Amino acid sequence: KAKMIKLEECEQIIGHAPGGVCPFGINEGVKVYLDESLKSMDSVLPACGTSDTGIELTIPELEKSSCCTGWVDITKTLD
Repeated sequence: KAKMIKLEECEQIIGHAPGGVCPFGINEGVKVYLDESLKSMDSVLPACGTSDTGIELTIPELEKSSCCTGWVDITKTLD
């Protein structure tokens, strides 16, 4: 089950400080999953390693550059 990483563990595990966590340029062995909801967008603006940098990518570009393990649906349905 997906869960948020603890703030104090973020940089050590992922390789970027909180606020700049990006889906690429991360520590070896970290698996990246992309949320299905992203497929409804033409492009996204992921962080690039610092809290004030980003890059615009199409969804196919994000999928390729992140070397993602796969797609998941983390959306919660509210009753």
